[in-house]
Amino acid sequence: MSESILLLFGSVTGNSEICAEWAGKELRKRGHEVKLESMADAKAEAFSQHRTVLVVTSTYGDGEPPDGTESLYEAVVKGGTSVDMTGVGFSVFALGDSVYELFCQCGRDYDEAMERLGGERIHPRVECDGEYDDLYEEWIKGVGEALESRRASAGV
Repeated sequence: MSESILLLFGSVTGNSEICAEWAGKELRKRGHEVKLESMADAKAEAFSQHRTVLVVTSTYGDGEPPDGTESLYEAVVKGGTSVDMTGVGFSVFALGDSVYELFCQCGRDYDEAMERLGGERIHPRVECDGEYDDLYEEWIKGVGEALESRRASAGV
């Protein structure tokens, strides 16, 4: 299992990608190795190959995953049985539009799936609508603190 952090993003308008890039930069400044990858290119197996998986995703329309990320969503959220996240820490930053009934549903689905697959939530899911700067800052601060705590407990 790789010690690097897998930082996945799924984006329709680009906001999730921007937040993921910010997160990668911040975590690298804290001394972490980060692999930034689009959910459109990722494989489900990656969820069990890293000690930490962070998901930054938007929800498209009424609860759908972002365009191009459907196959990963199907494999992890819907099929998920072949992915074993035991020992993997995770957190989700979800972007959405509260106009829709299924606000941030894609992020909620990943959060629930990763827990069901044996992952350990290191920081609670954060959901945001529109203005995400402050909520992002809150999320990355909490994730950073959780990672430092995990690193200290592992004696690294």
